[in-house]
Amino acid sequence: METVSDLPVFPEISTTRYQLREIKVEDAQDLHEVYSDSEVVKYWGAIPFESIEQTASLIQDFQNGFSSGATIRWGIAEKTNGRVIGTCGFHNWAKKKRRAEVGYEIRRSEWRKGVMSEVLGIILPYGFHTMELNRIGALIHPDNLGSAKLAEKLGFHAEGQLRDYQFVDGEFQDLVMYSLLKKDTKW
Repeated sequence: METVSDLPVFPEISTTRYQLREIKVEDAQDLHEVYSDSEVVKYWGAIPFESIEQTASLIQDFQNGFSSGATIRWGIAEKTNGRVIGTCGFHNWAKKKRRAEVGYEIRRSEWRKGVMSEVLGIILPYGFHTMELNRIGALIHPDNLGSAKLAEKLGFHAEGQLRDYQFVDGEFQDLVMYSLLKKDTKW
């Protein structure tokens, strides 16, 4: 079976409303609206971006991660206009251990519209089948009730709270580890 690191080009995936595609520097303005919003990045482990250069640097990190086979991060582009409203994908990919973590964020105006249910419902099976993962983790801030509810809806199980797991803007924050195992899914 072909795995992501074997692919010569970035894989595109289509959902009903979105095209999941490679993030390019041309998407920096759209994504800067996401990463500069304090409410969006509140639980993301970062402070809001202040410059478009920070967003362009993150896009380069996403591209480098794919080139090295360590990560895959899709831009969530609206099919109607091609505008990127957020990202989703896998990081901390341990190929030999067959595990990775999923991450995602979208523009605040798109919250509670079923975007992440739709796109994660496509990329999670992709992770299990194409990337040959056995375990997908998700680290979620204890106060991020929306993300926790989404993870549970998708079949993730809370495993435990990681105390002072990340340091953001001068303070330590706890995160809750969630997991989804291939044997626990219908995919």
